[in-house]
Amino acid sequence: MATKIIMPQAGQDITEGRVVKWLNAEGDTVKKGDPICEVETEKVVFEVECPSNGVLFKIVVPDGEKAEIFSTIGIVAEQGERVNLDEFLKGEEPAEKEIDLSDIRKKLGKKGAGERLKISGRARKLAKKLGVDPATLEGSGPGGRIVEKDVKAAAEAGADNTVRISPVARKMAEDHHIDTGQLKGTGPGGRIVKEDVQQAIDDAAGKTATTQKPRKTGAKEVGEVVPIRGVRQVIFERMHQSLQQSAQLTITSEADAAELFRFRTSLSKGPEDERIKLSYNAILLKMLAHALEAHPRVNASVVENEIWEWKSVNLGVAVDVEEGLVVPVIHNANQKSLLTIQNELNDLANRARSRKLMPDDLQGGTFTLTNLGFLDVDAFTPIVNPPESGILGVGRIVEKPVVEDGEIKIGKRMVLSLSFDHRIIDGADGGRFLKKLKTYIENPYILLAVGH
Repeated sequence: MATKIIMPQAGQDITEGRVVKWLNAEGDTVKKGDPICEVETEKVVFEVECPSNGVLFKIVVPDGEKAEIFSTIGIVAEQGERVNLDEFLKGEEPAEKEIDLSDIRKKLGKKGAGERLKISGRARKLAKKLGVDPATLEGSGPGGRIVEKDVKAAAEAGADNTVRISPVARKMAEDHHIDTGQLKGTGPGGRIVKEDVQQAIDDAAGKTATTQKPRKTGAKEVGEVVPIRGVRQVIFERMHQSLQQSAQLTITSEADAAELFRFRTSLSKGPEDERIKLSYNAILLKMLAHALEAHPRVNASVVENEIWEWKSVNLGVAVDVEEGLVVPVIHNANQKSLLTIQNELNDLANRARSRKLMPDDLQGGTFTLTNLGFLDVDAFTPIVNPPESGILGVGRIVEKPVVEDGEIKIGKRMVLSLSFDHRIIDGADGGRFLKKLKTYIENPYILLAVGH
């Protein structure tokens, strides 16, 4: 019996996802539980598991295309099974969908930029079939909703606002800068389909392969062009938002890390079955949790015209992955032991690097730790991760000459960089928080005396 491969929700605030790539081709034998495709939301890339044994009968949403959550992106069927796609997918279209047409209306020079236009599910399906762009239509239904007769009228009139090109073909043409006005459609009614665009792409490549020069801008030659989307787009927008919407200040302090080094080393010694392996990040997270409990203003966010001090201490940890920087969150870190924090940290880091993080793993943070010591970085200026109000940047532990009691000695030092929103956290408050944290770093055995 055929089974739908569904676009998973993968997070409370996620409404759509993009198929990055299918790991199998149509007709391939697949097994239940095996990864069958990679999906990208605005925050993470993760694998979708095959829902049943059989063959990949149909790829409904191809590589690079987006789909709403809970919609069908593919179909698995039994070997030799016949599936009527129209019947199998019948009723899946929502009765009504709101489409944000702000950018499209601005480009068209129409009034009402920023409005949301309603279109019935049946009208949307018909528009897709006939190649009619809903953004160019005026709805005659209740509240200005576009209904089937509006789409039919546009298609029959053959007006300029009717684009006889499939959505997939349009996307391909845009991505490869193909002028669709020069193409002859081979689809039903002369509609341009993806095969027509692909042929144009191939023709253009054949004509320019020997003569095309690398793109240049001024005296600079362009190498690889990387699209800003998915995880990178989130980083792009969040960092810009952070600097635009908050007054960030960074203060630094140098801590004596000798006892921190000894503390971590001593836990890894002793009887083999009692050795404890802890990372510096796990220890620092535990210290941060206690320091934030003592200084709740640093564990806060601006919500409209109010400052909300969070009771929960949810600590984000910056992890470097192939797609960019992600920040999985350890929730209620102030209520967890060092070992529990380490185990959760290991799990989150492993799933981040194997693309198994879910969007909910990245939500709810109240403060962030970012450690660049493993890259031999001494100090840096971290950027606050909104809507949080603070982030701690940690550099490497380095041996250097220090003066103690009037004598020069070789010590182990670590630079701490605290960036915070100066609108709600005063410099003195930030300094007191950093001093509290420094106390824990220089006296880490305190962690064994406090709760949890």
